[in-house]
Amino acid sequence: MRDVLLWMLAFLATWVVLLVVVATLLRWRLQRRNRVSPAVRSPAPVSWLWSPRSTARLHRRLQGAVVHIHLAPSRRSTFSGPASVDELRRELEYQAVELDHHLVIAGRHPRAQRRSILRSLEQQVSEIETLSVRLSRLSARPEGTPASGWEVTRQPPEVLAGIAEQLDLLDAAQDELTAIERAAGLVDDAPVARPTSEPPSPRISAPDGPPPPATR
Repeated sequence: MRDVLLWMLAFLATWVVLLVVVATLLRWRLQRRNRVSPAVRSPAPVSWLWSPRSTARLHRRLQGAVVHIHLAPSRRSTFSGPASVDELRRELEYQAVELDHHLVIAGRHPRAQRRSILRSLEQQVSEIETLSVRLSRLSARPEGTPASGWEVTRQPPEVLAGIAEQLDLLDAAQDELTAIERAAGLVDDAPVARPTSEPPSPRISAPDGPPPPATR
């Protein structure tokens, strides 16, 4: 009887440990999913993932804006300006994280004060959404294309025509440079013999000294 009780206690303890581990992993995954930025822990409660409250909806809108931010091109982008795309991405993502903290604080205020605060925060959330879409359009690549940062806004025929035009300009410039060098006497007008694919035939040289005596 004692052995049966010990076995039942061990069985129950095993199940309790498993349940604790599963609950911990589930909570950790929910907290990760609840982040506005993947690299920064969010103080927002996990219930904001599905809550219909206005603060929770604004929180989820910030999450969607950060997704658009990460669609911006990488360092191989041809974007040029006073700030690089990476700097704009980091700054806008930082502002989204800061705004998420303000949403958590606003959610703790009484309802009468919360409405006026949320009005101002909602305008800022809308501004972040607009800027994130504009930033993501810098790399307007088709679905399924990796985030390489290459310019893919033009269609292949247009790109190929542009490459051909650039090559024509380079060929014309090379011909003009050759003509100038020929006029200045820097280039020999004699045609250059092209190498043949057949190897030259070996030359047979006569042996030195007198010929050997004839044998009878």
